[in-house]
Amino acid sequence: MFGLTLIAVLAIMGGAIAYFGDKVGTKIGKKKLSMFGLRPKHTSIIVAIATGILITASTLTILTITSRDVRTALFGMDKLKNELSVLSSEVTNKNQELEANRLLLMEKEREYVDLMGRVDAALTQLSTLENELARTIEQRDRTMEALASAQHDYQTASGDLIKAKSDISSLQTIKGDLDLKIADLSTARDGLKQDVDRLSDVTAKLRSSMVYLREGTVLYRANEVLATTVINVAPQEIQNELMRSILETNHRILVRMGKPDSDLEALWISQVDFQNTLKMLENSEPNVVIRIVADGNTVLGEPVIAHFEIYPNRQIFNSGEIVASKTINIMRNADNMEVVLQFLQEVNDLAISKGVLPDPLQGTVGTINIAQLYDTVNQIKKMSGMIELSAVASEDTSVAGPLKIHIQINKN
Repeated sequence: MFGLTLIAVLAIMGGAIAYFGDKVGTKIGKKKLSMFGLRPKHTSIIVAIATGILITASTLTILTITSRDVRTALFGMDKLKNELSVLSSEVTNKNQELEANRLLLMEKEREYVDLMGRVDAALTQLSTLENELARTIEQRDRTMEALASAQHDYQTASGDLIKAKSDISSLQTIKGDLDLKIADLSTARDGLKQDVDRLSDVTAKLRSSMVYLREGTVLYRANEVLATTVINVAPQEIQNELMRSILETNHRILVRMGKPDSDLEALWISQVDFQNTLKMLENSEPNVVIRIVADGNTVLGEPVIAHFEIYPNRQIFNSGEIVASKTINIMRNADNMEVVLQFLQEVNDLAISKGVLPDPLQGTVGTINIAQLYDTVNQIKKMSGMIELSAVASEDTSVAGPLKIHIQINKN
C-alpha cells in the first residue's frame, strides 16, 4: 500500500512540476523574456531542462528519504560488496574445516572398528582361559579325591606303606603344580578382565567422543612416540624402572592436556602387555631401549592407549666421528639449500640403516642447529668447484638417539 501511495505522490508531483515548467516556458515565450542575455527561445529551452532536472532530483530525493533499499543502492553498495567478499571467504574456510573434520571422523570410526575387534579377541581369550581354569579345577578336585583315597589306603594298609607314601608324595607334587597353574591362570584371567573392562570404557568414550569430534583437538597421533627410556639396571630393579617411565609419561600427558597437578590416569597400557614386557626385559640383555607408543589418534580429554616397544641398545656413533661425507661440484647460482638438505637426508638414511631409531611419524633420527644450517648454505654460496661436506657427530649416539651433528666444509 505504501508503494502505491509513493508512486501516486511521485506521479502527481512530477506532473505538477512539468505543468508548472510548461506554463513558465509558455509565458516566457509569449512575453519574449530573456535570461542571462539569451534569446527567448533559448531561455524557454533552459526552463524546460531545469524542469526535467527538478523532476529527477525531487524523485530521487523522495525515494532516498522514504526507502532504505534506495539509500543502500546509492550509498552503501561498496560496503555490501566488501561484506559479501568477507562472508564468502568465511564460508570457504568453514567448508575446509568441515572437510578436515569429516576425514578425522572417518579415521576415528576406523579406530572404533579396530578397537571392537580387539575387545572381541580379548573376550574370546578370556572365555578360553575360563574353560581351561574350569578343567584344571576339576582335575585338581579329582586329584584331591585320589589323595584322600591314598591317605585312607595309607591308614588302612600298613603293609603297603612305602608304596602309599610314594603315591602321596607324587599326588602332592601334582597338586602343587596344579595349584601354581591355577594361580597363573587366575592371574591371567583377572588381567584379561581388567583389559576388557578398560577397553569397554574406552569404547564407550569413543562412541561419545564421535559426537563432539568436529570440535575436538587431536592430542596424539597413531604411532607417535610418547617416551623413550634406556633401561640398564639389575633384574630386580626392572619393574621399578618400568613403572617410573610410565608415571613420568603419564605426567607429561597431563601437562600437555593442561592438567599438570592432576592425578588422573591419562596413560593406559594393558596389564598383559606390561607383564609380557617385564618378562622380556628380565630375560634379555640389561641394556635396552623402551619406547611407549600411542596405539591410535587421541582427542583432547580422552586417555592415551599405548603399548611398549623394546630394542637392544648399543652405541652407534662416537662424539667427533664422521657420520657421512660427500664430494659435491658447486655451481654458481645453484640452489645451495637443496644441496645441503639432500645431504642431510642421506645422513638420516645412513643413521637409520646403522640402527638409530627414527621417529615413526617423521622418519627422522636427529637434529641440526638451524643457525649452522644457514651458515653452511652461506659458506657454500661463496665457493665454486669441488667441495667435501662432512657430517660430524656432536656427541655419543646410541640406538635411542637422537643424532646431533654439525657440518664441516673442506675445499678440494
